[in-house]
Amino acid sequence: MGNTPFFQLKTALFPVIVLTILFLSYSSTSAQEQGGDAVLSDFLNVYNTSTGKAADLAGAIPEETYNWRPAEGIRSVKESVLHMAGGNYFFGSMIGAEIPEGIDPRSLEQADMTKEEAIAALEASVQYIRDALGSMSAEELDAKIDFFGNEITKRQAVFTLGDHCAEHLGQLIAYARMNGIAPPWSQ
Repeated sequence: MGNTPFFQLKTALFPVIVLTILFLSYSSTSAQEQGGDAVLSDFLNVYNTSTGKAADLAGAIPEETYNWRPAEGIRSVKESVLHMAGGNYFFGSMIGAEIPEGIDPRSLEQADMTKEEAIAALEASVQYIRDALGSMSAEELDAKIDFFGNEITKRQAVFTLGDHCAEHLGQLIAYARMNGIAPPWSQ
């Protein structure tokens, strides 16, 4: 019976099964070490990509273009960069992170800043979100919050934050293209 095809297949698959179990155990442990939530870990990977592209593109747009806007009453390049930063602080506060002293998320996009200062503000706000999410457990993310009159989980607010960043990355891409600037990652 030890030489039957079924037994040979079972024997051949044994190492694969053991390695799969070990990998899944490690993946679960890694997620727990990163705040206890594998979905959050995946979110941060996507968030880091989007916000990294936004900062790279903000750096590629010349400072003399920072006050450009496609039409009157529409955010300028600089206002869009700072709006993303303000959004990070706003959403971070909704999930329980304390906003650093001196930062008002609602008026940040109107701040008088140079290109370098605006990019630094965006990068600081991204780190603020990374720090806030890095210490959250799955249970904390399941907690309900008031979101403009709707009850949602903190996790849902985190996904809305990611959507907000992606939306304004798209806005910056459109602004750059309208000014003849190719995003650095597409050259």
